[in-house]
Amino acid sequence: MFRKFAQILTITAITAALSAGLAVAAPGPGDPGGPAPDWTLNAYGGGTYTLSDYANKVVMMFVVGYG
Repeated sequence: MFRKFAQILTITAITAALSAGLAVAAPGPGDPGGPAPDWTLNAYGGGTYTLSDYANKVVMMFVVGYG
């Protein structure tokens, strides 16, 4: 009887631990560690650049503030 109770308790504890690990939400767009929000930039000579066009590539931005 005690052995069966111990097995059920162990299975319940393992299931709860695994469920707690899976319940953590992945970061969404704009969250630290998550993907960057999509945006579009007007190019100097006409046309546009969209961040989603560069998916799975390294993108480096240099931003200069005036004012």
